[in-house]
Amino acid sequence: MPEIANDRVDPRIRQVAFFLPNRLGSLRRAIQILEEKDVRIGGISVLEAADHAAVRLVVDRPDGAFELLTEAGYGGCITEILGVQLPPGPRFGIQRVLSVLLGAEVNVWYVYGLIVQADGHPVLALQADDLSMAGRVLVSNGFPLLGQDDLHWPDPE
Repeated sequence: MPEIANDRVDPRIRQVAFFLPNRLGSLRRAIQILEEKDVRIGGISVLEAADHAAVRLVVDRPDGAFELLTEAGYGGCITEILGVQLPPGPRFGIQRVLSVLLGAEVNVWYVYGLIVQADGHPVLALQADDLSMAGRVLVSNGFPLLGQDDLHWPDPE
C-alpha cells in the first residue's frame, strides 16, 4: 500500500516531457541521443501539433535523460505521474480506472500505456488534475500504484 503523507501519494513515476520541431526525423534524432547513452525507454507518447510535437517519455534514468535532452537544445521538464498496474480480468481494465476516477470527480488529463510491465501486468501512465486524490481513489479500488523502481526493464543483450 502506498504511503500517504502531506496529501501526497507515493509511489510515482518521473516522466520526461519535451518539445520537438514538427520536422521529418526530429523524433528519431531525440531518441538516438538517449539510446547512445544507454537510456532505456519504457513508455512514449507523442502529441503532434502544426509546428511542434510534445513528447512524453518514461525512462529508466529520468534525470540523465533530461540532462541529455537539455544539452541538445530541447526544452522540457520532468513531471510526476501515476503508474497504475492493471490486474488481469475485464473488471480491472482502463474502463474501470476511468470509472472510479470519474466517480471521485477527478479529471484525467492524459493516459498512455507503457511498453514495460510490472510483474507481467500492463501499466497505465496517468496524469490528472489532482494526482493525490487520483492515487487514493485508485488504491482504495484495488489498483496498485507503481514507482520508478517497480517497472521491469528488459535486460540488455
